[in-house]
Amino acid sequence: MYRLTQPSMRKAELILEDYRKRLYKHFRFDARSLEIELRGCWNVGYQELKDIFRDMLRLDRYRYVAIYYMENISGSAVVSEFQKPLAQAYGVRFFRAPEMQRKRKEFWDKFRR
Repeated sequence: MYRLTQPSMRKAELILEDYRKRLYKHFRFDARSLEIELRGCWNVGYQELKDIFRDMLRLDRYRYVAIYYMENISGSAVVSEFQKPLAQAYGVRFFRAPEMQRKRKEFWDKFRR
């Protein structure tokens, strides 16, 4: 399991800040581009990046970047490794809970305010 460390955060800070600004300004960014940049920065693969993004949820500054990435990296489907963390972020018991879409919408509406 890969972990997000202080040295790796410092190394990727400019990249993460750029995508954070995009998210706050436009409420979106290209998740695939973020993935490519971080994989190159950290010299890791897609599977390792999943662990790192789950760790990133604990960082207030990049929490929304991590959540947006988790939602959007696989097109219309959320990969299984991200379903539990996303459900927790939205405040639902499990990813396919009946209230999932409503809670997800509330989560992002609150972000936009």
